[in-house]
Amino acid sequence: MNIYPLIFSNNPRYRIARHILFWGSWILYYTIFVTLSWPKFPFFKAFVPAIIVETLSMPMDMAFCYSIIYFLIPRYLSRGKYISFVLLWLLLSLVFIFCFRLYTNYVDPAIYASFGMHSKMEHSSNFIWDFFYLFSQINMEGCLTAAIKLGKMWYIKQQEVDLIKSEKSKIEPVLHNGEMKPVFLINALDKVELLSQQKPIVIPGMIRKIKNLLLYILYDTNQGKVNLQKELKLIEEYVALEKEGNDNLKVQVNIIGNMSGERIAPFIILSLVENSFRQLSLLDLKDKFLNLEIRFVEGQLYISVAWSKPVDSSTLANGGNVFLQNIGKRLNLLYPHSHELKVLIKTDQFIINCKIDLHEAIN
Repeated sequence: MNIYPLIFSNNPRYRIARHILFWGSWILYYTIFVTLSWPKFPFFKAFVPAIIVETLSMPMDMAFCYSIIYFLIPRYLSRGKYISFVLLWLLLSLVFIFCFRLYTNYVDPAIYASFGMHSKMEHSSNFIWDFFYLFSQINMEGCLTAAIKLGKMWYIKQQEVDLIKSEKSKIEPVLHNGEMKPVFLINALDKVELLSQQKPIVIPGMIRKIKNLLLYILYDTNQGKVNLQKELKLIEEYVALEKEGNDNLKVQVNIIGNMSGERIAPFIILSLVENSFRQLSLLDLKDKFLNLEIRFVEGQLYISVAWSKPVDSSTLANGGNVFLQNIGKRLNLLYPHSHELKVLIKTDQFIINCKIDLHEAIN
């Protein structure tokens, strides 16, 4: 069996195999340790009741360890809630010590007695000594499983960093050739120049929107992630900017969900919306529409952009397919296995649907 998938694969076959291997090794280690501590009995006579005792107590060990690696680490340690992480770990330790003490008082002696032996677990009259003995025993298991979990997380993160470095060298030419960078500011300035003669009253508002978008692109988008609420606010300003001077264009924007505190990689939503307007501007239609819906539900961001098209058209214009391929590359890089990007072509409209799990990004 290949060692890499045995350790890292999420395939149920490999996951079950590595868990069986770990707990089987743990039972065997403790059984041999306990058996060797019975000098008055032959090895194999002490081995059988010892392995039964350790096997029956294993569910308690599993409950404790899995609570740490599947609950405490992802929900508290990974989110920087270190005090809560430590306090809950200590609470779990106390619960286990209580359960283990009950087990050694009632189950353990019965098993050994059935083999004509007295229980090896003898409790000291010193409660503090007993407590720290059990505390160290359970936390040796907890620390070992936590170390394995954190080691795997570190290794996977390093692999992701190496992947990003590798992919960055491939994708940088695409990111700098104008396909992934918003180019609407130049078009907006051209529109300002045109409308300054026709509708001078709208110019101050357009200049303010252009300024906000320019500052956002120059400074905020240099970060790995940007505030989602701020990005959506600027998208609304960009939509209003595009509507200026387009009397035959109907735009509907619908934003649903509580997005407070959420963050997203830059040049995803804004680029999708910009491309939609650019595609729409190239189409020869008397009346045009663009519908943008953004929903956020339990960490999942749903983006749907639909715009009108001629009935006799079935493809995206002026490199639109290349643009979407570049967006797909960016999503694959930043949200691997946690996004979907689909294009639907209907009789009278193009639709782009994008789903992103914001909590699964590579930082």
